[in-house]
Amino acid sequence: MRFRLCLLLSLAAACSSSSTPDAAPAPATEAAAADAAAPLPSLGLNDVSVLLPIPSSPASKGLLGPTTAGAKGALLPQAVYDKIPKFGVEPVEGLDYARMRAVGIRFDGCFPGPAGCEAQIRIVMQPISDQHETLDSAIHLFYRLTDEELPDLVIGLRQLRALAPEVKDAPLDIHAGLVAQGMTGEYGTALNELVLRYAGADSLRRMTFFLRSPSINEFWMLGGFNRTAAGAMTPLDIVGVGKGNQRVDRLDAAATSKGYSYQFTPEGNMPETLTPLMSSEVAKTSSADDRLRTLAAVARLENPKKYGPDQLPCAGCHVSTVVAAFTKRDHGLDMTSLPDAFTSTHDLTLRGESATTPSSLRAFGYFGKVPMISQRVVNETAAVVDDLEKRFPKP
Repeated sequence: MRFRLCLLLSLAAACSSSSTPDAAPAPATEAAAADAAAPLPSLGLNDVSVLLPIPSSPASKGLLGPTTAGAKGALLPQAVYDKIPKFGVEPVEGLDYARMRAVGIRFDGCFPGPAGCEAQIRIVMQPISDQHETLDSAIHLFYRLTDEELPDLVIGLRQLRALAPEVKDAPLDIHAGLVAQGMTGEYGTALNELVLRYAGADSLRRMTFFLRSPSINEFWMLGGFNRTAAGAMTPLDIVGVGKGNQRVDRLDAAATSKGYSYQFTPEGNMPETLTPLMSSEVAKTSSADDRLRTLAAVARLENPKKYGPDQLPCAGCHVSTVVAAFTKRDHGLDMTSLPDAFTSTHDLTLRGESATTPSSLRAFGYFGKVPMISQRVVNETAAVVDDLEKRFPKP
């Protein structure tokens, strides 16, 4: 609505006659001006991390895909996508360029990097089947915003919030406005316009991938590339792993979901080690002190005030939600009571089934039709809201 009203005001100004400067404004223009002058709303978790409903197929309208282009070019050029190793995985569970569609969009005013804060838009894409499901593989695309663009983006996010009265501040969940209005509704249309204003090949700075093997084996490959301003793709230097890929195996894949067992290759136990809790069976034989000490490490992994994303190996954050939940269930240890646990005035309640699904390492997206949101993502989202509200308070 607010985007449309701004457009109406522009059209009214453009169409006014210079020979009648004192003419009274039309009622519609008065109404538009009054609405445009209304105070903009505060931001909540679902405004800066947007989990889109699963489309019925890749052909559904209103979806952002690799070839969708805006002011800065296509979101993911084929040549960039082709840098992802194949690993011998078939598209039945792997990545599929033609079927990749955005399932999550995140806005961040301060992604910590070597040069300090970097403002970003990040898009999570997964392959979409014709059966209204996702495949358990994903691409995470990072688009850099300039210092000049960030304040305007925040205003745009506030304007978007005004178009989705269905949305609550928290918990973080599938976006209620998109569920109610659809991707071609007023909010979905304006969301895409805002994203495409800033995100594209010209601003793409990183691509990470999450590739699942056929489900009978249950292993995942994680890695990524940084993209230079000249367009060159260089392997991401992952903490504890190096400029390569990290593999996660679920060793109990043939067992029931009553337990879990993960193995990292390379292990990447930097800056924290999870060894005593890497398996629900190992956890039972570990000492109480080791379990508590390792759960404290998990708390730090999930706390964005302790570690930025680039200070952590990929795998740890993808399994930490399951590890914390099973440790609480089996041993009565609640991570939220620990000194290093992330705290916030926002509701950090976990929605979706990440905590109860060892066969899914999804952090923000879907496992089949089921929403998956990791605790780390919820915590990061709360930190982003507080940062944006502090640095760019609403007018």
